[in-house]
Amino acid sequence: MPYAICRVAKIKTAQAGAAKTAHNYRQRETPNADTERKPLNREYINTAERNYWELATERIQEAGAKIRPDSVRGVEVLLTASPEAFKRQADGSPHDWHGSQWAEANIAFLKGKFGEQNVVSCTLHQDELTPHFHAVVVPLTADGRLSAKDVFNPKTLRALQTEYAEAMKPFGMERGSSTAAPNTRSCATSTGPRSGAGASWPR
Repeated sequence: MPYAICRVAKIKTAQAGAAKTAHNYRQRETPNADTERKPLNREYINTAERNYWELATERIQEAGAKIRPDSVRGVEVLLTASPEAFKRQADGSPHDWHGSQWAEANIAFLKGKFGEQNVVSCTLHQDELTPHFHAVVVPLTADGRLSAKDVFNPKTLRALQTEYAEAMKPFGMERGSSTAAPNTRSCATSTGPRSGAGASWPR
């Protein structure tokens, strides 16, 4: 059975935000992406393809949260599955997953988990081997504080793994076994295996 895969990474600086924006919207060369399939990529929220750091800052200000000099303003969340989850068409060509129940379930999961207003971008990449989502989440707590360590920590990341795998069950995916605690410095984690199919971070 395919594994559901969920990983997160902090966006710590304006430079990192700009780099991720440029990468995810293919504003710079991406060697492992198929340029012919670029039109199949979709942005569901940030349709103007604005800079992530600016979007996160606006959301934080809107919420009235305090920003410290070292505050993590955004966290990139990657959602995908091991390659066998994505069946190809009879002629061997990939499906277009935009508008599919799988795509809609991923978007709904992000908004339900983190709050619709806190998900400032959500991009479906289909120009690589395995379809995947890159979303940017502003780590605001329920009481309106900006705190990545409260929203993304070992306990909440384990819960995120379990909840995402549960949301993907209708699509024949399952949660991998957790063999190690998540790395809170990078906030990197996965519901899939630590190595092998589906273990690498798609671009």
